[in-house]
Amino acid sequence: MAWSILYSLVFAQLVFLAKCKHNVNLLRRTGISIAHDGEVELPKKHHRHQAKHIGNNHVKKLKKHHTVSQLKVNEIKEIPNCRVEYTCDAHRTRSFGDYARKHIAVYTYNIGSYEGGMRNEDVPCVPSNVDAFLFLDDDTKQRSDSNALNLWKKQGWQVKSISLQAGSEFVTGARLTSKLLKFTPPTWLVNGEWEWLVEFDGNVVLDLHTLGSFLDKYVSKPLLLLDWSYHEDCGDDGFQCFSRELNDMLRTRRKYIEDSKENIEAWERKLAKEHEGISGTRKYTPPYYYETRIILRNLEHERSSEVTQAFRKTYEKCHEIQRDQFLVPYFLWHANLSFDTEALPMRYLADSVGMCMVGTRVGRN
Repeated sequence: MAWSILYSLVFAQLVFLAKCKHNVNLLRRTGISIAHDGEVELPKKHHRHQAKHIGNNHVKKLKKHHTVSQLKVNEIKEIPNCRVEYTCDAHRTRSFGDYARKHIAVYTYNIGSYEGGMRNEDVPCVPSNVDAFLFLDDDTKQRSDSNALNLWKKQGWQVKSISLQAGSEFVTGARLTSKLLKFTPPTWLVNGEWEWLVEFDGNVVLDLHTLGSFLDKYVSKPLLLLDWSYHEDCGDDGFQCFSRELNDMLRTRRKYIEDSKENIEAWERKLAKEHEGISGTRKYTPPYYYETRIILRNLEHERSSEVTQAFRKTYEKCHEIQRDQFLVPYFLWHANLSFDTEALPMRYLADSVGMCMVGTRVGRN
């Protein structure tokens, strides 16, 4: 009788543990969690970044399982407009607690006076753990109201001058200068004392107080970029979104790429052959397509120098092609950085670091 009772208890415990393990696995497979404020949180490590560790068939199964949850979380289709000033008031600063764990450099720029000069609103405050730099060419600086520049300085920004690059046959000097800053910034920024280097376009705003704690989550990543798929789901293959955006620009936004149209069409043919595996090179199947309006680089990562090299190649190709988004996935792929690069959903960046768009932009380089 005693052995019978003992056997029943052991069997019941094994059944209970098996059920618990099953439930934990279900939670893990969902890939999302609920934050303390009731908001849905995305996982720190997205499933496609595991592709170098698991087979392609498993990646496809994971993608199919996660798609519904991902789309529900990331259902906003535009980057939100800025509605709140990221100010320097003491109460707001204290509310972020110990935000100074990361030493970060951030920079943005206005080249070619495409906004007529610097704006005097939506200028984020610079906290003590951040060094912030605003790059201006001489023409933009002269067109900027002194009150606007003084506001940027008051908010903690250091204004830096930059000379315009000579344009190429296909790309203007102002646009090339923007690409130079975006992908090959001054060496003192890349080789300085900072742990992270954060770049964003002149019409993008981030809440700089939130960056330290946010970047703490991604110390294992050399590079963070904005996932383009908030426009349209790319499936498992970023090449599909590259092709869709390229062809849409050729049809409806040709003024932005007209000067390098033939080069862009040749670039698409080249990538299509590599994507189909008929070019004699490694088959081109990038997991993501990116928007490059924000770039977060981990300068302490062991692969940081490889990111620098891939970006240098991107900038060189920018002399022939006006749209850098057509280029970045390709050079990251051939540097074997695609699966180490984190592609962050737009909604996640808006919620986590307050990413928003200002409404003052009236042109583009």
